[in-house]
Amino acid sequence: MENYKRLAAGLLLIAVAGCAVVEKDGDHIAIRHSSENNLFVQREADDHCAYFGKKAVKVQESDPMASILFLRSRVSTFKCVHESELPKDGEGKKPAS
Repeated sequence: MENYKRLAAGLLLIAVAGCAVVEKDGDHIAIRHSSENNLFVQREADDHCAYFGKKAVKVQESDPMASILFLRSRVSTFKCVHESELPKDGEGKKPAS
């Protein structure tokens, strides 16, 4: 039973550590992540851009590529923009975030 717990903990660490910042500065951040890990990636981008007083907006997502342990990964790129630069919907209101 102890071996199963170690295996489960190891797999969990691999899944969580599956996010890696590829490139970042005050204007953008690019993150490599597993294809199923979009919520954690958005949060990482939000935290990065918030440091500069900006909001994260996804501008690009690569096609899935082969990764370790038969998982698929992709790179998501976010632009850090000021609130005034966010796109507005058809009625001139900013979309809910």
